[in-house]
Amino acid sequence: MIQLELFEPIYTDQYIQDGFNFLTPKLGDVTFLNGLNEPVHRWFRLTPSYAPELVRFLCEYLECSSKTVLCDPFLGKGTTIIEAKKLGLFAIGIELNPLLKLASEYALTWEVNIEQLTQHFQSFETYILDTLDKAKNLSLETAEEKYELTIPPIHNVFRWWRKEVLKDLLLIRRAVWKIENENYKHLYWLALCSSVLDCANIHRNHPTISFDDKHNREISVWKDFRDNFEAIITDLKHLSTRDKWGTIKVYLGDSTQLSSFVEETIDRVITSPPYPNRFSYVHTTRPQLFFMEVFSQASESADLDCASIGGTWGKATSMLYEIEVAPNDHIFDILLPLVNQLRQENNLMCNYAIKYFNMMDNHIAQLAKVTSKKFRGAYIVGNSRLSGVDIFTDILLGKIFEKNGFAVEQILVLRKRGGKKKLYETAICVKKA
Repeated sequence: MIQLELFEPIYTDQYIQDGFNFLTPKLGDVTFLNGLNEPVHRWFRLTPSYAPELVRFLCEYLECSSKTVLCDPFLGKGTTIIEAKKLGLFAIGIELNPLLKLASEYALTWEVNIEQLTQHFQSFETYILDTLDKAKNLSLETAEEKYELTIPPIHNVFRWWRKEVLKDLLLIRRAVWKIENENYKHLYWLALCSSVLDCANIHRNHPTISFDDKHNREISVWKDFRDNFEAIITDLKHLSTRDKWGTIKVYLGDSTQLSSFVEETIDRVITSPPYPNRFSYVHTTRPQLFFMEVFSQASESADLDCASIGGTWGKATSMLYEIEVAPNDHIFDILLPLVNQLRQENNLMCNYAIKYFNMMDNHIAQLAKVTSKKFRGAYIVGNSRLSGVDIFTDILLGKIFEKNGFAVEQILVLRKRGGKKKLYETAICVKKA
């Protein structure tokens, strides 16, 4: 299933020089786009995520079974644990971002009676259409007072959503919050959370989100929400029978502190940590964090990005301007060449990169404490360029794994990224040494 392929000599030479074997799997599209057409995975969109097909491949490659404990310590939208549940595996997921933790956890809500859920939605639709009709000619301010709505406390709220769009979204949220059946409420939550971005004034053709102030799109909030929920019902109808599902646990937690809360001994890892490319998962989920009432204070998003590996939004960057971040002592020799090259080009970017690898080192050291002797794992990562300096993420992390008592089995080269010649995604495959 795997074949050797040549690619840019700069990579071939670097892998050979550092003693790493590299192979290229025969896979299709391994990006988030693949998941947009797959049941359950399409319920929540997170652009910087990977394909369900890749998880299935890695489960086979790593020999996951009902007797192994699988972990995703950087859960994101839950691709790994969704596939694990479909495959009948026992898995745990860990996520620091509370919105993503909820989205991945709620996406596992399959224990519902489809006929009763459909009937509930029909009643919900009747109620909402009546409410939206009665509020049709009301200003947002009037509807806010009449229906006791709460405007999301996000900066530039009316740049994110047109007032009439926000009014309809808030009226639907008001109804969703009143649903008593918790399983139903989780599924409605997912449909609404998707609509929050579907109906926003943003571009979504890039891993991050940016404002689209001049669009002329006709936005029908109810139609978008209905389409999202009907997709959920359709997918639930086509899932395998309950006796074939795996068992999943989801933690809200920091993967640099695994041993403080993970109770299980981990046999396998399939995950994709953030890359050192200045992408902020917090910034990308900010509209939903505030609209879904997960956050209520601006400081919460800034604090979350400071605690996140690779966090780069707001305070997470400003706190790095005036200092010099040094590598952790036991990986100093690994990062010294990068420090020497990048510090002279851009101190801020050097601090950012070193903080990233220090935090990944902290995670890997914690992983060593909670894994079994038969442990094997795959870490999907991307290299990057900061201030013109190549960051060989997989090679540096491979060496950091080795410093922490692991061995690198091989590096799987998955795809070129964004049409840029020197940017790749790879999977670092490791085991206990």
